[in-house]
Amino acid sequence: MVFYIRFLKVPKITESPSGADFTVKSTITLTSDLGDEFLAQDVELFLHLDCHGVARTPPHRPKWQAGMRALPFEIRVTTKDAAGPLRLCVARHNHNTADILSGARMPELVSARSGVFGISSSREAPRTIERRFAFPGAGCADLSIWEATGESIARHIWDGSLGLVAALQALLQTLTQPGPSASAALRNLLHTPRSAPLRVLELGAGCGIVGLALAQMRKETWVTLTDLPEAMDILALNTAAARVADGSHVEYLPLDWDAELPASVAQTRFELVLVSDCTYNADSLPALVRTLGAVASRGKEVLVLVAMKVRHESEGVFFGLMASAGFVQAEHWSVGLPDGARAAQGRGEEVVEIYAFGRAGRDGESGGFQG
Repeated sequence: MVFYIRFLKVPKITESPSGADFTVKSTITLTSDLGDEFLAQDVELFLHLDCHGVARTPPHRPKWQAGMRALPFEIRVTTKDAAGPLRLCVARHNHNTADILSGARMPELVSARSGVFGISSSREAPRTIERRFAFPGAGCADLSIWEATGESIARHIWDGSLGLVAALQALLQTLTQPGPSASAALRNLLHTPRSAPLRVLELGAGCGIVGLALAQMRKETWVTLTDLPEAMDILALNTAAARVADGSHVEYLPLDWDAELPASVAQTRFELVLVSDCTYNADSLPALVRTLGAVASRGKEVLVLVAMKVRHESEGVFFGLMASAGFVQAEHWSVGLPDGARAAQGRGEEVVEIYAFGRAGRDGESGGFQG
């Protein structure tokens, strides 16, 4: 299980009564992706207050203790150090760097960075936080993903998305390096030379981490991120921050599974469809599968990649609906999540299950995707 540092109260700077210095106050929590479980371990944290990436104060080292639900803290700042745009980073490591995310390594505790605040601008940080991820060996820039600090889980990163990004990172390494087992169809799609960009659609993108990561790690990849209208602001923020690979492109637009496909989606032949952490609500599964069928009908060969950290038995309905819609499961593999916290409590490992589906051909096999 992955845990995430979140701001319950975003950083705010206030002047001391004497006017001689300032205080930065904030409250954080360490929770699971859905916020339904708190980290039950003692952890030393590092707080970095910086301006344009340069530290303004020595790192503070508060301790999160098992049983906590919130950790308030204060940082005293001199008038000189309070000048300029400030940002607060909260991490498990004593350096202000990105968290490593790869097929071989996933963060147990994801760091958080506030937006800009200060005495010369807004004294309270915006209600968004930044996550940064580095992809070893991918030859690309770090991925910057902004999340909302509110209760809307639709605009947070979920474990299934991290697992899928880790799998894609492993597959995008050279063919001589080992990747996930049973991934021949996806490996071929990602590595086969082509004359035109790979067209990718992500459904239920949330904050867009999967599609954006793929566009940063792989050249000549055109990604369309979609979700409900309320997710467009966070998708806009993350798309603007993206540093995509050469020849790659990212766009975003609203797409409601209960409505007709937007014209731009209906007119495009996508080769890869990404679906991550979208199966938890059984009531929405018929609409999701109908949308997948409508997208697949536009292209000769479409690979649908579904990642899920199973939370309810009801999610099993998805596979029957996919079969009824003419999809055939071509591949399946798992990505293990960090288990330090669960192991300390005597609990088993959690995994992200990844399934690749193709449309059934006349012979009942998934057309064109047998590895």
